Amino acid sequence: MEIADQYFNNCREIAVRIPELMSKRVRYNIFTRRDGVLVGSNRTVNFVRENTYGPVKITGLKDGEQFCSGEPVLTIEGNFYELVTLETTKLGFLSYSGAVTAMSRIVAAADGVPVIDMSARHYPWQIIEEVSLAAYLGGAAGTSTQAGYNYVQRWYNPSDKFKLYASLPHAMAAVVCEMAEKENLFPSVMAAKLFHEIFPEKPITVLTDYEGRELDVTRQAFEIFGDKLFAVRLDTHGGRSMQGTKCTVDYLMDKVDAETLDKIKAKELLFGNGVTVEATFKMREFLDQIGAKYTKIVVSSGFNEEKVSVFRKCNAPMDFIGTGSWVDFIIFTSDISHVFENGEWVPRTKAGRVHKQPSNHSVLFERK
Repeated sequence: MEIADQYFNNCREIAVRIPELMSKRVRYNIFTRRDGVLVGSNRTVNFVRENTYGPVKITGLKDGEQFCSGEPVLTIEGNFYELVTLETTKLGFLSYSGAVTAMSRIVAAADGVPVIDMSARHYPWQIIEEVSLAAYLGGAAGTSTQAGYNYVQRWYNPSDKFKLYASLPHAMAAVVCEMAEKENLFPSVMAAKLFHEIFPEKPITVLTDYEGRELDVTRQAFEIFGDKLFAVRLDTHGGRSMQGTKCTVDYLMDKVDAETLDKIKAKELLFGNGVTVEATFKMREFLDQIGAKYTKIVVSSGFNEEKVSVFRKCNAPMDFIGTGSWVDFIIFTSDISHVFENGEWVPRTKAGRVHKQPSNHSVLFERK
């Protein structure tokens, strides 16, 4: 098998030439040294089913279930010569559990604020589908690519529980600058105007930071779209502060209790450059002031677990969170724990290895 580590292929070549080894049945335990939420169980079961023809039994956890360090997530019994070359790929499927776990922690920190997966731009396109599935199982409200959305629908069909989210990037504002000048509009507003003309049924979200005048862009957007302005997106980069912010803790004293502010170590998340807690309060105040009370706020740019947690502790007024740099991987290990000898399973674990025996495994597949 070309996608297997070659030493597994060597094992198979030896086994198929020795009758005693051809008949050996083994039990594999797959585990990791971290706690988390599982993904890849379905893929692993299908992969084993499609690449074996002898007796096989797979027990373990299902996608979306939690696992503990050291406890097997899957136990696979079957012919050694059939299973040995499958290990490399199985562990790869399961490694995305790190992404599920990371997203689940961000979602928990968000405490009810919908989180959108925007990771596709940061990683190779080949992993878009698996990462989107991990985002869904981690509790994300949606993703940013059609491929990722379709993949989740194919496996789980969650319909409106997991959506495809998209507005417009800064690139659109850049290319409509000349058109915007002719109509005396900000490029970001011009881009949204064209978006609405082409996609009249889709909600309008205006990206506000391209011009460096977030409040002015927001005001003009509301003047143009009125109550059709679904949301504004705050994405101010770390090289400047949002228009209208004071960049001091004094502004927040009336909005967040002093004890909470004092406990937050990452003060740069509260005020200063980039998308900060102060920026969300300032934008909400401004929206309400100009009559856009129903316009929502989308935040993006560096929203990892820590940043989301800080914003929620401060009750920052945000309605959606977009996050891209959240993907993580977990390294799993697969060991033979038992070999079937003389009619019984005999422990054959390498010295020093202890496999805990979980009580919550289900039979996922069996071929007798």
